[in-house]
Amino acid sequence: MGRKDIRLASDDEKERIYEQIEALYLQEKPVTVLEHKSGFPAVTVDCEDIHILTDCLSIEQWRAKKKSQQGGEK
Repeated sequence: MGRKDIRLASDDEKERIYEQIEALYLQEKPVTVLEHKSGFPAVTVDCEDIHILTDCLSIEQWRAKKKSQQGGEK
């Protein structure tokens, strides 16, 4: 399995990938997030054909941004 390292990718690129993963998750596809052997904050995320190495901090920032946007739409 090839794992794409997106730790140094732009925020926009990370968000695009996180959105793809979320769309699969909403289709009830399993998502696995594990701490990477290099240590915190690196994590691996696997969902269907998406296999990435990223940082959990950017995932948390994306999630907080998404939550605040959803709150503003109500």
